[in-house]
Amino acid sequence: MQPWVYIVLVGVAAILYALLLPARMKEGKAEQQSLKETEAALELYMADIERENEELAQLVSSIKQQSQTNHVAMQGQISDLQHQLTELQQSSLLLEGRVTNEEKRLRELEVSVEKGSYAKVAAIGDSSAGAELSSIQPEVKAKPISSIKLRYPRLFELHEQGKSIDSIAKTAGLQRGEVQLILQLAKQEESV
Repeated sequence: MQPWVYIVLVGVAAILYALLLPARMKEGKAEQQSLKETEAALELYMADIERENEELAQLVSSIKQQSQTNHVAMQGQISDLQHQLTELQQSSLLLEGRVTNEEKRLRELEVSVEKGSYAKVAAIGDSSAGAELSSIQPEVKAKPISSIKLRYPRLFELHEQGKSIDSIAKTAGLQRGEVQLILQLAKQEESV
């Protein structure tokens, strides 16, 4: 080969290299541009994630604070209810004691009235004793309301209003048979 062919080949190679160099530069710039765009998008994404994390942290802290406030309020209500319960238990015990004392006094009074009236009738034995006995007997016999009526006042109130046995049973929360039995017992007490 001749030297001029070498020179022409080297020249062609130089021209081709010169032509490809700007294309490589453009590709490099395009890659750098896309890399910068990707970095910018990632930075925006990271900023969004940080903002959402801060909002989530604030939400969690507000929920925690609200939960603590509710817990404190519930503890206050529980302590108030416990205090009310102890007061109710104390008053219940006092009322039970009073009821027991009143029952004892009533029994004693009943026994003393029975003994007193029999003793007076036996001792005197005349018509004045009969008058005394008749004056004592109305006091003993005068029971204002039967004991069954005292136990079920709502039931008898509904019965006096003319309600049916079924509606009384529903309202009082009893069975129909129970209501009938209670009404029959009340009639028996009144007749005695």
